[in-house]
Amino acid sequence: MQQDLSQHLSRKELQDLKNKRTGLAIFQFSWIMAFVALIAANWQLRYQFTTWPPPGVEKFGIGIPTLVTLLLIVSSLLVRSATRAVKRGDHGIFESRWGLSLILGVIFVVVMAWEWVIVPVSGQYSNLFRLMVGFHGVHALVIGAFMVVVYRNGRAGAYDEYHFWPVEGAAGLWHFVTVAWVLFYLVLYLV
Repeated sequence: MQQDLSQHLSRKELQDLKNKRTGLAIFQFSWIMAFVALIAANWQLRYQFTTWPPPGVEKFGIGIPTLVTLLLIVSSLLVRSATRAVKRGDHGIFESRWGLSLILGVIFVVVMAWEWVIVPVSGQYSNLFRLMVGFHGVHALVIGAFMVVVYRNGRAGAYDEYHFWPVEGAAGLWHFVTVAWVLFYLVLYLV
């Protein structure tokens, strides 16, 4: 693909694309540090107790969170497929898969927002849950809004095989949201 791009983009456009990809990687690395800090805080708090959740606190159910986690993973796979479709010039596949990934993302955010609201107050256990889910939810909402803009621009024909950075950037951010949630899911529900 790189050789193909070099035949169709100017040297400046290639450098701009490289800079954008590097900037996204640095941005994602900074987010990784924030998410890892939340996981470390979770472990630090939970290991102050002999059992987790603390005695008298009911453990969260995993059925619904598992289902929406799977939906989020599927949405990330659809985004990957949509990104590849743009790079091939297949706009119909891009629109359908990107649109479906948006729907799955909305379902995920709505269900996790509901989980955030209904979790019983139980001190550190529920506070930590709300902090982690809320932090992730804000990221998912902001990136989801960016994905809506990319979708609208894609439907208007703004991207082609050689000019697709917004699609690639939004996809990278959505993959990050997915990976971050899978880590949070493991920490909050399974470990």
